[in-house]
Amino acid sequence: MTAKRYLITLLTAVLAGIATIAILFCAHLGMPWWPHHLIREVRMAKHYMARSVEGPTIWIQGGSSAWFGFDSPQIKTETGYEAVNLAFNVNMPTEFCFDEIRRFAKPGDVALLALENSMYFRESLSSYAADEISIWAPDYFWSLSLSRKARFLKSLPWRKALAGNLVRLGQLTGAYNRALRPIDEESLIKNLHDQWNGSYSGEIPVYYNYLTLNQHGDFVQTDHTLWRGTHDYNLMGTAPVSDEIRQDLEEFVSWARANNVRVLLSWLPMARNAKLDLENPKAIASMDRIVKFADSLDLEFLGDPEEYVMDIELFYDTSHHTTAAGASERTRRLLPHLKQALSITDIHE
Repeated sequence: MTAKRYLITLLTAVLAGIATIAILFCAHLGMPWWPHHLIREVRMAKHYMARSVEGPTIWIQGGSSAWFGFDSPQIKTETGYEAVNLAFNVNMPTEFCFDEIRRFAKPGDVALLALENSMYFRESLSSYAADEISIWAPDYFWSLSLSRKARFLKSLPWRKALAGNLVRLGQLTGAYNRALRPIDEESLIKNLHDQWNGSYSGEIPVYYNYLTLNQHGDFVQTDHTLWRGTHDYNLMGTAPVSDEIRQDLEEFVSWARANNVRVLLSWLPMARNAKLDLENPKAIASMDRIVKFADSLDLEFLGDPEEYVMDIELFYDTSHHTTAAGASERTRRLLPHLKQALSITDIHE
C-alpha cells in the first residue's frame, strides 16, 4: 500500500468514526433512561401551569431549594401576582434556568431568582445535568455556543449515550413501551387535575414526580425522613463569582429590562447547624462577593442571609429541602421584602 493510499484510508476511517459517533449522539437525544424521564414530566407539568396563568406573574427560579422552598399560594394571596415555580435542581446550568423564564415571562412580570450559593461559584457542568438535558431538553444543547457544546459533551457520560441508543432501539422493537412508558402530555394534565381535586388513585412512585406538585409548581411534602446533617451552604470557599454566571445573569438582566420584566434575588433557606457560621470571615467574604456581583448589575436581594436561617426541624431529606412548614416560614420571611420591592402595602385593605 502506498503512503498516499494509506493516508486516504486512514482519513476515511477517521471521518467514518466521527460520523458514527455523531449519529449515535444525535440518536440518543430525547431518549428517556429510567427514572430520569420523571423530571421530564415535572417540566411538562410546570410548563402547563406556566401557560395557564394570566395577568402579572412572579416566576420563581433556582435549584431544589426553590422548588422545595416556596409557598406560592401565599405569595399570590399577599401580592396579588400569579406565582409559578419553575425551579428544578441545583445542577441545572444557569443559562437553562433563565431560558425557562424567557419562555413565559411578559411585560410587567417579575423574575424571582432564588439561586443556591454554589450556583454563583460553579465552574463546571455536572454529569447529572448533561444526563437530564439530553433526555428532556435537547433543544437547549443545540442552542449552546460551540464552547459550551464542547463542555456539555465532556460532561456527558458515555454510558448515558449508550443507554439512550438502546432505548431508541427499544422504540423499534416495542420494548420501549413495555418498560419505560413515559406519559404523554394529555394524560399528564388529566392526572394533575385528578390529583389536585383528590380523585387520582394511581401510584406516586417517587417524590421527584409531577404528582407531588401543587397548582403553582411547588413541591408538596410527602412522608420522608427528616434531614439531620451539617452543611456550610458553600460559603467557606474562596472562589470568585464564576465567569459563567456573570455572563448568564448579565444577558438575562439585559433581556429582562428590554422586556419590562423585573429581576429580584432571594437568599436560599439554610438550616441552623454546626457547620453554618455566617460570622466566619470566609462566609462573610463569600456573601460579600455575591452581593457585590448583584450590585454591579443593579439587582436587589430581598433581605439578608441571616433572615433565612431556620430551625433544622424545618428541613428534610437534604440540607436544601424544606418541609411544607419550612417553605411557608421561608415565604413568610420573604414577603415583607417582596411587597416593599413591588410597592405593595396591603392588597387586602
